[in-house]
Amino acid sequence: MKNDSLPTSYIPAKSMIIGTNKLENVVTLLSFNGYIPILIGDGEKPHIWINIPTNKEGTDWYPLVKDNFSTNSSVIVIDKNNQIKITTPEGTVLDCEKLTNGTINVKKLDLRPFSLNVQADNEKLIIMNQTFTTSTFNNVSTMFSIGNA
Repeated sequence: MKNDSLPTSYIPAKSMIIGTNKLENVVTLLSFNGYIPILIGDGEKPHIWINIPTNKEGTDWYPLVKDNFSTNSSVIVIDKNNQIKITTPEGTVLDCEKLTNGTINVKKLDLRPFSLNVQADNEKLIIMNQTFTTSTFNNVSTMFSIGNA
C-alpha cells in the first residue's frame, strides 16, 4: 500500500513503544519508496497490516497481512487477548500488545525475512543499520522514509 492510500479501517496508535523509543501521534512507522511495509494500528488490540516487496526495486508490493488476517498460509496470525503475534517459517516477525494505559508495546519486529532490514526488540530499533534507543517522535506523518516517495 502507498503512503497516500492507507486502509480506511486503520487508526494510528496514539502512543507506541518500539525498542525503548516512544512514538506519539505518528501515522506510519516506515516508508520505502512511498510504500508502507507495516502498519500497527490502534483498537482494543493492535491491528496489523504487512506488505512485502515482490521485486528487487521495491516498486511492486503484496499485502501479506490485512487487519490481522493472513493472506498466505505460511504466515500465521496469533490473536490472544490484547496481543498480536505474527510468525513465518523463519520465525516471529511481529509481537506486540496493547497495554492497559492504551500504549501499544512492540516487543519484537523483524522484517528481514521479507528483505527489509528492519528489526526491533525490547532494547533497540534498527532500520537500515541505524540503531535507535530512547528516542521520542511526536506528531509526524512517517517516522522513517527511505528512497523515493
